[in-house]
Amino acid sequence: MAAQKCVVYQWGAFGRVSFAGERTVPKKLEFIVVSPFGFNLDQIIKKVTCQAFSLICGLNVAGQMLKAIRELHSIGILHRNIHPGAFYCGIGGEREGKIYLQDFRAHRRFLDANKKVIPARSKVKRYGFTRFSSRANLQEKEQSRKDDLESWIYSIFSIMDLDSLFWKKDKEIQSIIEKKEEFMRNSPQKEAEMYKNVPKEMRLLIENIAQLQYESEPEYEKLSGILAEIQSARKFATDLCDWIGMGKEVAGNMEGETKNSAGNRMSGEGDININIAKNKKGARKKLLPGDIIKSVDQKTGWKNVCLLGSGGFGDVYKVHREGSPPDKCYALKTESEEGEKRFLRLKIEVTVMMKTSDKSKNFEHFIEFIDRGKCDELRCKFVVMGLVGPSLDDIRVKYLVSNFTKHTCFNIFIQSVIAIRDLHSLGYLHRDIKPANYAVGIGENEQIVYMLDFGIAKLFVDSDGKHKTPRKKVKFLGTLRFAARACMRQIEQGRKDDLECWIYMMFDLIDDMAGLPWKRIVEPKAILKSKEKLFNNEHPEVYKRMPKSMQQLLQYVNNLEHESAPDYEYILQFLRTCAKDHGIKVDKKLDWIGKLKKKAFDSDSDKSAEHKNSGDDSE
Repeated sequence: MAAQKCVVYQWGAFGRVSFAGERTVPKKLEFIVVSPFGFNLDQIIKKVTCQAFSLICGLNVAGQMLKAIRELHSIGILHRNIHPGAFYCGIGGEREGKIYLQDFRAHRRFLDANKKVIPARSKVKRYGFTRFSSRANLQEKEQSRKDDLESWIYSIFSIMDLDSLFWKKDKEIQSIIEKKEEFMRNSPQKEAEMYKNVPKEMRLLIENIAQLQYESEPEYEKLSGILAEIQSARKFATDLCDWIGMGKEVAGNMEGETKNSAGNRMSGEGDININIAKNKKGARKKLLPGDIIKSVDQKTGWKNVCLLGSGGFGDVYKVHREGSPPDKCYALKTESEEGEKRFLRLKIEVTVMMKTSDKSKNFEHFIEFIDRGKCDELRCKFVVMGLVGPSLDDIRVKYLVSNFTKHTCFNIFIQSVIAIRDLHSLGYLHRDIKPANYAVGIGENEQIVYMLDFGIAKLFVDSDGKHKTPRKKVKFLGTLRFAARACMRQIEQGRKDDLECWIYMMFDLIDDMAGLPWKRIVEPKAILKSKEKLFNNEHPEVYKRMPKSMQQLLQYVNNLEHESAPDYEYILQFLRTCAKDHGIKVDKKLDWIGKLKKKAFDSDSDKSAEHKNSGDDSE
């Protein structure tokens, strides 16, 4: 009660549910008095409209819900239990169409006295509803603003289409997490279920929220703008609600409604905790600081220092060798054996990393492979590798908060294509080239760019070293924004397609706003059409910062055939010449040098299962 009183009192200034007072009565029963409100959204759907909200109502409600969440965040508080049942309609007059956020039992302050984000705890007990909980909550991780918004996304899809959440009837926690991973990736395989009655433009909301990190400040205005554009395109009024004029039904049905009352206390009905008791298998075990995990030969032990990050199917830890000083640390990445086979990628990652770590090859742009193993107690496999710094994507968004300079961009272009060349020399395609899959080194290697995440890599040569015959049809794998056109057409990829993805990455890195004209497009067909225009020189706006002579490199890659062996030396020489012709010094100090925290970070690739569309890709 004290918690709810505190939140309502602070929040009253923002025009939400007003705080009227607080009192105590005998038997130490505490209560607060707030302005009146009616049914919550869940009750309205079940008892008043008896169906999902119309699109015009759903978009209006979604906007009001977002505004309430934003205002709560503005006072440094997370809700941590966002779901349709936490939002109530007003009673009478103009208030009837207003939405009010309530139920602050799970709230938590996320800003300290200096207005800085409070560091995440290593483990947090689950709370809330499985259907609407964020993935972080289900994984027992600290929640942040992004998690309130993730739950908001699930909520607004649900109120517009009761069947859009395809994990609705699931009881297994791990299965729910995996399906939410697909949802937050805008998986093409789930598109029909997700957007049957929900506007496809809502993909932009998911895409925006999915890329947020723990400390990220959400772009509330951008999210509101997306909703407004959807409404404007359909010429919808912004103040209509399906229940307007049904005041008597709402008031009549309020009688006897006690599930959310003080007398009912916290019944826990529908809460995660009830399901967990029946399904302990769903909670993935994690290493605690000081725990030791053994390698395959059981001779080498790795001592856990701390958890660096988690994804839907595994975790990443900072470790050092058992019995050795902790001054030399590594990254240990696990993968649960309980996930669906099509999502498990550690085997191919280990295979590729073992080849890229061949010292005779003298490769510079791959993380060092150290060890691998299996842990029966955690029911997982793991790989130990060198530590790296943040990804190129993280550096731009979290540290520089701006575009890279042209000097740094061309340095990245050269280092990243060398990594592609070296990977291809081993007979492997990467198939997911993007800024999030390149990271910088730490310490004396801070200037080196490393290629990451070989989870969907594929061998393109046979045992005789000849190019494999392409399959007739291949399921989509990768990231829609950076995927090659062949990938989007479900055609077998070749070396030219890794270079095509690399071209998209170059344009994105040099100009975050105009580099990729399809960045705000959600329809795959429209994205594919826009990519074709790029190679036909029909997107002149992309050359605001990129030298126009790069058109020559685009045409070179575009003219390659499926089995063509790219002339990497030509590409490298072209980049160096282009840079020189435009006064770009590739050996100039890189933008991030000296600006990163003195620690190792888990990259976006450690959460690759969360960001990647997946499918069966057997040999």
